[in-house]
Amino acid sequence: MASSLQNGINAAKAGRMDNALGHLKDAIIEEPQNADVWVWIAAIIDDLDKQEIFLEKALDIDPHNIPAQRGMAYLQKRKQDQSGKTDDHLSDHTRPISPFPSSENPKKRENFSGWSKISPSEILKFQDSSENGSKKSKVSHDTNRLTPFEIGLLGVVVIVFSIIGILAASAIFEFELPIAFLSSNRPSLTTAPPYPGVFLYENDAFFDIRGNEGLPNSEEGIPTSTAEKPVLVLLQDAANPEQMKLIYQNGDYVPFSVYPGKGESELIRPISALDSGLYCLQYDEGLEEDTINYWCFKVMIDGEND
Repeated sequence: MASSLQNGINAAKAGRMDNALGHLKDAIIEEPQNADVWVWIAAIIDDLDKQEIFLEKALDIDPHNIPAQRGMAYLQKRKQDQSGKTDDHLSDHTRPISPFPSSENPKKRENFSGWSKISPSEILKFQDSSENGSKKSKVSHDTNRLTPFEIGLLGVVVIVFSIIGILAASAIFEFELPIAFLSSNRPSLTTAPPYPGVFLYENDAFFDIRGNEGLPNSEEGIPTSTAEKPVLVLLQDAANPEQMKLIYQNGDYVPFSVYPGKGESELIRPISALDSGLYCLQYDEGLEEDTINYWCFKVMIDGEND
């Protein structure tokens, strides 16, 4: 997927300046320390003061940025020579980054006024969010600076949204976060279940647990675990772990926790260590007793008899 910067570049080259501005505003949030973002924004607007603000920002990030240096030289020349050409643009002096079509179709730039929709205070917010409390660039006299409280609040918001983004990314791309120390009982899978069903997961392998309507009358499809806290994996729409109960062979209910697994799977793990014996997951949807579903497994702890 193309970045917001690349989308802005493509839109600008196509003469869609309003779209380019929208993408580049997003790029400021995504890549605040990328000097090219600030150069491109400066290149698509015609306000000299704002161009200078953004080029200064680009040079603060990368003092050796050639397009930014060329753009600043152009602005200084424009200030010294107000009678100079008025039909050239900053983009002509920031090449090779910005070969805009303005020279072929100048009307597109003349009709572009999208930047006027952004107030000076918004410009400063972009700068403050990208510098994390470092020294801010000088801006025009009519730009209001954020108070220390507002800067602190903005920092909190950035941290919160960063955490949300990391958690969302871990769920989408299925990678484990280094937070296992928060819960020693949290299980994890090395791979997703091979097909829908209910499994005993042990030694990085899935053992199928057969479902039964009513208690099973044979040991077929009843795997055995040697773990004190075995991990059960559910991957099927028909079974909701929140509506399940884990029952010991003597009829006692065993408390358990539910965790997200790989893909759409869910993990069940007892809260306390289990004794040897037969255990069954019971799924009760309010049906008759003889149609309640059971998934059973055995626990065999070393040194204990079946």
